Amino acid sequence: MIRLLLACLLVLAPGIALAKGGDGVLNHKVAPTALDPAKAYLLFRSSTAKSGMINIEHIFLRIPTEAEVAAYRSAKEAAYAADLPKLTKKAKDGKPPAIDEYAFTYDGPVNAFAVDAGDFLEDGAMRTFLVEVPVGTYILYGVSVGGRGITTCNCLGTVKFAARAGVITEMGSLFADKVHKESPIPHLEDNLGPSMFAYGFTLGQALVPPTDALIRPVSLAALPLEIADYHAVGLFPEPGADWINRLAPVPGILGYERGRVIDLRTGKPAE
Repeated sequence: MIRLLLACLLVLAPGIALAKGGDGVLNHKVAPTALDPAKAYLLFRSSTAKSGMINIEHIFLRIPTEAEVAAYRSAKEAAYAADLPKLTKKAKDGKPPAIDEYAFTYDGPVNAFAVDAGDFLEDGAMRTFLVEVPVGTYILYGVSVGGRGITTCNCLGTVKFAARAGVITEMGSLFADKVHKESPIPHLEDNLGPSMFAYGFTLGQALVPPTDALIRPVSLAALPLEIADYHAVGLFPEPGADWINRLAPVPGILGYERGRVIDLRTGKPAE
């Protein structure tokens, strides 16, 4: 089921939307005095690595609801039916592509976004972000260069977590950088080897969950907050990514064993 829903990135978001001003996503540059009871909020700190002069940004995917999936399928079926005569005429053997192979651009709500690295709550060695988002379950999906699509997806393993209404979900710290060679950014896996650069750089991402010692912005002290409850996510396809990688192992939550993604909470392969 999780693989089917993750594939909906392609159907609901053919292009990754920036968090800035799109589809219910908003970066807060000033702490709100109160939370919208119908929205969720993500709080995290992020490293500030760049690819050349362009920021490396984190991508989140919200698993779509059944209603969103149904709306997409309905729109695709209608578009396919309208194009079927033309597709049949163009087909060399008179057999048009099946609907699953039909290239379709959906103009409905986007369920994935790259967090704009320039819109942060607090600056510092690690920038602090507070992002207002639709309620749902989110996948730490990968990284983007300047929000220009999926540069590298975590197709080989990552985590998911729930973001509840009217609450700030404390995620901890996120790190991202080029990983074809050793990076000064901590916690990343730098084992791909410099020969990878012959084909273009590869980006990696790491998560350090929050601890009791983590200092949170004083401006958020009066607002409701809960710690993200992370769960491992197994392999999934993403043909739209330039490169594929995996989220670095997260102690007690996410591990790997000979290419398999392991849910360390259960000791079993992740779905």
